[in-house]
Amino acid sequence: MTDVQFLLAHGSRNPQWRKPFEQIAERLQLAHPERRIVLCYLEMWEPSLDQAIREAYVLGFRHFRISPLFWSSGRHLQEDLPTLIEQVQKVLPNCFFQVEGPIGESEIIIQAALQALQ
Repeated sequence: MTDVQFLLAHGSRNPQWRKPFEQIAERLQLAHPERRIVLCYLEMWEPSLDQAIREAYVLGFRHFRISPLFWSSGRHLQEDLPTLIEQVQKVLPNCFFQVEGPIGESEIIIQAALQALQ
């Protein structure tokens, strides 16, 4: 079982862009108080994923679940994320990562999008 679940969003210059991700994080935390939920970003906003991992590590967490709030798997998830995890593992020993696929590839999300678009 993971100790921390990072909801990983891309980042945007527009602060309004964050609202749906913040709502998801808040609702997920309410639904799962036994889990530590942390919304973090690849770019432009804080905490970055790197910062969030380091903060959780200092608090004693070693098991991390990364849930990308992306529609699909592009360069960020295929290249940038594995590189970041590799760099973190070099400086923070005994960390274990579970990386999920992008949320947009989930059948539930695809069905919800089809329903919303009808």
